[in-house]
Amino acid sequence: PGALLARHPNLRACFRHERLDRPVQVVPKAVRLPWTEVDLTGLSLDEVTVRTEEVLREDAALRFDLARPPLVRATFLRHDTGAELIVSFHHILLDGWSLPILERDLVALVAGRPLPPPVPYRDYLVWLSGQDQHKADTAWAEALDGLDRPALLAPDGPDTAPDRTQLRLPAALTATLTARAAEAGVTLNTVVQVAWALLLARLTGARDLVFGAVVSGRPHDLPGVESMVGLFINTLPVRVRLRDGESAGDLLRRIQDEQSRLLAHHHARVAEVQRTVGAGELFDSILAFENFPQAPPTQDGPDTVRLVTVTDATHYPVTIAAVAEERMLLSVSCRRGISATAITRGVVRVLEQLAENSEQLAQDIDALPQAEHDRLLALAAGPSRAVAEPATVTGRFAAQVARTPDAPAVDTDGEILGYARLDAASDLLAARLVLAGVAPGDTVALLLPRSASVVVAQLAVLKAGACWLPLDPAQPSERLARLVKAAAPVLALTLGAFPVRLPPELPVLDMGEEHAGPGSFEAVPVHPESAACVIYTSGSTGEPKGVVVPQRAITELAADGRFAGGAHRRVLLHNPYTFDASTYEVWIPLLNGGTVVVAPAEAVTPDLLKRVVPDRRVTALMLTPELLRTVAEIAPDALSGLSEVWSGGDVLARDTVRRIQEHCPAAVVVNGYGPTETTVFATAHTAHVPHTAHASPAPTEHTAPTAPTEADPGAVPIGRPLDNTRAYVLDAALRPMPAGATGELYLAGTGLAHGYLGRPVATAGRFVADPYGPPGSRMYRTGDLARRTTGGV
Repeated sequence: PGALLARHPNLRACFRHERLDRPVQVVPKAVRLPWTEVDLTGLSLDEVTVRTEEVLREDAALRFDLARPPLVRATFLRHDTGAELIVSFHHILLDGWSLPILERDLVALVAGRPLPPPVPYRDYLVWLSGQDQHKADTAWAEALDGLDRPALLAPDGPDTAPDRTQLRLPAALTATLTARAAEAGVTLNTVVQVAWALLLARLTGARDLVFGAVVSGRPHDLPGVESMVGLFINTLPVRVRLRDGESAGDLLRRIQDEQSRLLAHHHARVAEVQRTVGAGELFDSILAFENFPQAPPTQDGPDTVRLVTVTDATHYPVTIAAVAEERMLLSVSCRRGISATAITRGVVRVLEQLAENSEQLAQDIDALPQAEHDRLLALAAGPSRAVAEPATVTGRFAAQVARTPDAPAVDTDGEILGYARLDAASDLLAARLVLAGVAPGDTVALLLPRSASVVVAQLAVLKAGACWLPLDPAQPSERLARLVKAAAPVLALTLGAFPVRLPPELPVLDMGEEHAGPGSFEAVPVHPESAACVIYTSGSTGEPKGVVVPQRAITELAADGRFAGGAHRRVLLHNPYTFDASTYEVWIPLLNGGTVVVAPAEAVTPDLLKRVVPDRRVTALMLTPELLRTVAEIAPDALSGLSEVWSGGDVLARDTVRRIQEHCPAAVVVNGYGPTETTVFATAHTAHVPHTAHASPAPTEHTAPTAPTEADPGAVPIGRPLDNTRAYVLDAALRPMPAGATGELYLAGTGLAHGYLGRPVATAGRFVADPYGPPGSRMYRTGDLARRTTGGV
């Protein structure tokens, strides 16, 4: 080994940086080679084998000090049948191409055979110093121009121990890939790069992809470079932009052409490239295609030199090494919880499809095996049950009246309205509505204070065969006028005078006026798909849109298994009835025999909850995450006595849940997710946050879509779909995203609204065909990003 260091001076190098402006490489004239001898004499052959493996493991665990030369050491093992010499190098001294050269040199030195003069590594350093850095910067800036954002697999999150796999492709598949590459006029390296790009696209949902590639770095115009020993390899970005309608073959040829233009600039450093393009982290996965010359096979003998192992490690979440052999070797190492097995399977899946037909459209190549595809679709489905019967709100309410006519239906500050009385009051108002000209399919506007009148009015409108349009009296007259014009109600229900001006052509019916109605009223027959209400969105992302919610969606919400069991016996009605949260507050209890507890007509504060919850025996309520956080910080005991607290509409913080658990251990916190278009809730997650700071959430049986992900450890997941609901995480081609990958969340099932009132184009853009549901079914495109992870986090 000492002669080897004398032959290749750069193997004597060390690297120093302390108290220096920039690191420097120091090459001493002479160094003492660390030498260890291990005596294995007297041991059996099996014992020698075991002990040798132990020595190799111990040697691999020893770290080199980069500042102390040499970064090479030798171990000599002596046993009864001979001896073995182990030489270990730090990777900073040489690359994979150099190893067969060192093997050849060691063989000759051990055997005493002459060697040709070495080609000094210094020649490369001289060549490198003469390169035009400005020209390289310009080339890389052009190659990465217009890159919006990197397609990162794991943009943040805790690091984990590497997960590694190795797999050899069948010889037939390797041969077919080689043939396909030749047919397309590209290298096998390009085929592997495109395969990884297509998998990366499925994992990230991106179409403009960048990953790192390990390049040989040996300039073709440097004489003797193929015989040099040293570190030439470099890691540089590879950009792959996917195009609609492009065949895999055309993609292969285009990527090879784009990469060929950068060959002359492979000496650039990735940090310089990042500075040039003004970007931060460009990639978090790297691909190394190893195709360097191999030493000829030799029979083991007294002078045999053989490469035992090479241990590589990177800080990237995904590192893939492909070794060009008769059976291509894939070696995959992953961090941050990414499965090496899953990555390997995905790469192989794409390679198989490229081998089968390189002229198919690239966009049709799917990295997911069919079994995984089916598994993800199964995870997207919530519990299946028969559709609720009766399927209309009026029919289900009538059935409840028949069962419990005297049970309390609405509690307004101690004034109780039983189910039979509520039924009679709504019959009376429904008769007035019909008498006023309200017909099936009409819309009736409601301008009412928080009171029992809201419940009576909604039920009466449905009995008249119409749907209600909730209007907020606190809104400006101009906004109310726009909503009235868009929804075209035939009548407005009020309770006394309101300080708002309605369009003069809109008839008004005051619920407070005395009216002698008919002795009985038969509810107008309606279909489960008949509209129950039109709820306008806030308009935060554009013009407010009126969401048409059918009666079926409300009965399905009320029949969900999450609301069985008695936790919703008494639900607090406090949200503005113009929000869909009030649908939960009114119809979950009413259609299950419970009681709507109407909160006082004042702002909902921690002090009010502290008074109302125990005094009115409230068992469940819904608060926005912001209000729930305020309550948890100021008066968490205000929620004492509750069975369940539901939250939705924004990200729910784990700290909020933890504080409520500490002060109200009997209260279950549920994070619900669902836009108005899916009738209050589409998914739900029962939150449980361990008290210890470093504990992880208890795993759940299934994988769950999440808006907050593992990357946001402070957020509670949104959980699993409700009954008869499907929650898909899909890519741009509407394919299921792999577990852990980010995609767009689509919702489908019996809670889906009809669409937007009078907005067919907007409806068609958001309510799209469900390719995985029953024939004719639709799904709602939420626009929210989500991902599935094991454990539902």
